[in-house]
Amino acid sequence: MRRFLLGLSFILAACSGGNSSPTPDAGAEPAPRTFGARCVKPDNMATDCDSHVCTDTIDNAGGYVCSQQCTVLQGTDPSCPDGSKGRYCNKKGYCKP
Repeated sequence: MRRFLLGLSFILAACSGGNSSPTPDAGAEPAPRTFGARCVKPDNMATDCDSHVCTDTIDNAGGYVCSQQCTVLQGTDPSCPDGSKGRYCNKKGYCKP
């Protein structure tokens, strides 16, 4: 019985080691209302986005997302927040999350 308990304690000690802090999920959704978060209806006065801009012009977004308008079409726009392509403004004048 002692050998069994001793063996079990070694197994439990080995399994309990390691990093116990959670790692962020790389595919996690942005916080509600923030840049890149899902929104309900494309509108430049959307109440479910902090920027008040909900758009359906972002390719591969899979729906409507909170964004903001920009002016450097199809290129880097310093007024855009960082997104998947950096500070990118799409050809329709919306920052790409």
